[in-house]
Amino acid sequence: MQFELSNRNLEASMLAAGLRPLDPDAKIVLDARRGRLEVLSTATAAQVLDVLEEIGCVATLLEHEVHISGGSTCCGHCS
Repeated sequence: MQFELSNRNLEASMLAAGLRPLDPDAKIVLDARRGRLEVLSTATAAQVLDVLEEIGCVATLLEHEVHISGGSTCCGHCS
């Protein structure tokens, strides 16, 4: 899941620490320059949004994912 962030001064380590109690295996990719965050986790979008709010960042869930981590966001169902 991907989010657009209101605060572009976040550190990935701060985000990871906030998500660790929900999912110790969560993976995040932060594009601070663009204000985008990608989270691969068993946590729900609502839980991630709560963590972001707790650290002072308002975020919105992106309806259409964008390429952040270098891979494809293609699920393969179109082909």
